[in-house]
Amino acid sequence: MNKYYWGDHDASVKFCENKYEHYYWIAEYHNTTSSLCYIFTGLIVMRTRLKFLGQLLFCVGIGAMLLHTTLSHLSQMGDEMSMLALSFYSLKELRPVTSSYLIYPLLTSYCLFSKYFAVFFLTFTGLQLLIAKYASAKINRKDKKWIFLYFTSFIIGSLCWLLDQVCRVGFIEGLEPYQMHAWWHFFTAAAIGFGYMAILH
Repeated sequence: MNKYYWGDHDASVKFCENKYEHYYWIAEYHNTTSSLCYIFTGLIVMRTRLKFLGQLLFCVGIGAMLLHTTLSHLSQMGDEMSMLALSFYSLKELRPVTSSYLIYPLLTSYCLFSKYFAVFFLTFTGLQLLIAKYASAKINRKDKKWIFLYFTSFIIGSLCWLLDQVCRVGFIEGLEPYQMHAWWHFFTAAAIGFGYMAILH
């Protein structure tokens, strides 16, 4: 019999938060509940002309909740595929000539190598760099507040993610109570919202 409610943790990515501390059926309580930030931001974005991106962001929230509730590989795939789809269609919003058909080889190749977190990480990072490149050309630079808020939130969120990974491998003891990955969810959800506001203005 499995010692965890959802079975063995077979996700290829790990987080610092202690497991099953609050509820026997939620592996990482804080990381699960903080995923609601994506859902709330997605609901706000759905009320704009970027409705489809809001729906994808909503799916990112659901995927993140499932991953942190179960720590299963299948849930990780749902989380990461929704992140890749959101990134791809955000890029397409900035660069409309991007072929919609590219999403299929992107997600197929991810599925083939989903056991290797590095494949997702490199693909996701590449998409973020392309988004930054095309955003800098398209966004109205006169309205800099949204861009400033986007970059500030994203940098703080990235530092939180990095601290969570450092805590996980034991380089910095005592970071677990600060729930750095939960803060990653908060700051990146805010960054996405600010980024879409920059596109809309």
